[in-house]
Amino acid sequence: MSLIHRGLTLSFKVEENHLEQVNELLEAFNRQQPSKESLPDTFFISWLGVPPQVYAEKEKLPARILLMSSYVGSKRKHLQVLVEAIGEELRQVLAFTVGFPKEQITNKSLVRFLAKSSKFNTYYSGFKFISPKEVIPEKNLREWVYGWVEKQLQDPNFGTSTPQEIKDRIENAVEKDPNYNWAMKKPKGLGRSKWAMLSALGLFGLLMVLSLFIALVSIWWNLGSWVLLAWLFPFFIVSIFLLLVLLRKEENIEPPPIQVINDKDYLEIVSREKNKVVNEMTVIAPLKPGKFRRVFLAVSLRLVAMIRYFTYIPTVHTARWLQLDGGKRLVFIATFDNQSEAYAHDFVDSEQRSRNLAVIFSHVMGFPKTTWLIKRGENYRKDYMKGVRSFQFKTRFWYAFNTDLSVENLKNNRAFRLGLHKKMKEHEIRRWLLRL
Repeated sequence: MSLIHRGLTLSFKVEENHLEQVNELLEAFNRQQPSKESLPDTFFISWLGVPPQVYAEKEKLPARILLMSSYVGSKRKHLQVLVEAIGEELRQVLAFTVGFPKEQITNKSLVRFLAKSSKFNTYYSGFKFISPKEVIPEKNLREWVYGWVEKQLQDPNFGTSTPQEIKDRIENAVEKDPNYNWAMKKPKGLGRSKWAMLSALGLFGLLMVLSLFIALVSIWWNLGSWVLLAWLFPFFIVSIFLLLVLLRKEENIEPPPIQVINDKDYLEIVSREKNKVVNEMTVIAPLKPGKFRRVFLAVSLRLVAMIRYFTYIPTVHTARWLQLDGGKRLVFIATFDNQSEAYAHDFVDSEQRSRNLAVIFSHVMGFPKTTWLIKRGENYRKDYMKGVRSFQFKTRFWYAFNTDLSVENLKNNRAFRLGLHKKMKEHEIRRWLLRL
């Protein structure tokens, strides 16, 4: 089984005059959430109607319905799970969309329709390679072992044991308990999932290295048509440089003014962030004028998708970025620990994260301008927060498998479980025991 976390984004055009009905439906569905048992592969679902927006002061971007989910496993199976769990709700909402069949549609046909409406997105997960069905068992396992150790501490000899002896005794206790002996086995598909997630980056790196190698070899030998590969690496570098130069010209174009969110709408949005730990936000905005911005952003998002394996942000559960309407609109959603105000400041208050974010958000209306994507103005922090709030939308339906465990909780519970069947040195065992 694949343990790679993926993001599904479904986009549907809808007539503007139907948006109010759609959002009322989604609010009603939100009050009667599907059971976790009916969505065994799903971490989060965000579902909302988006009103038309204006691009470059002249082009009206259409109203849309967006359904965005975070899941583990195959896309086809996930679509089947969604249809089985919320098929009736999907039919009621999609009845308002452009192109949805008017006749009665079967589950199988609905899956095919949804698959055609899927969009590419750059997706990030902060707790990679954990499935929803493992979250609570791993939490219970760590808590059970903690309680077991507390009882053992009543024995004065236990406290004088070496770290290795304590680990052996914990593993022995777990192995003998029928409720927790499953933890002694390594999760299936973990290794394959890691390699599969690295495959795109590996292929890209291999092509770049091969291009350089052929370029060097062709100096001494005639490689015939193979020599064309030698131009692959320099073509990529030159293309990025040219895009950056063309983008620099567009950075000087003054974007049209935006309508700043009023206090009432702001308070209504943040009032929805009522969970103790995990909350969600959705930001959707047109891009600033300039066709090269759209191209540069598209390239950037695909490069970011390749390196996501190595990315880690301690407070972010999931995040995704995608372009819609010919690349003229950016959609960003995130699930995170704490509330959106603190979450947004996690990025803008960090010099490195702020610089990384500028590569994406500097192209978007309402966000502060940059110079060569790096240099930011004096009011960058204030302007960034204004951009976030001005284009933040109410997520009408939000499903979350977990709202009580932070990213660090999830990673800690997983690391403790994996340590049960791992040989360690003494200092590693000490760190592992501290996870209790």
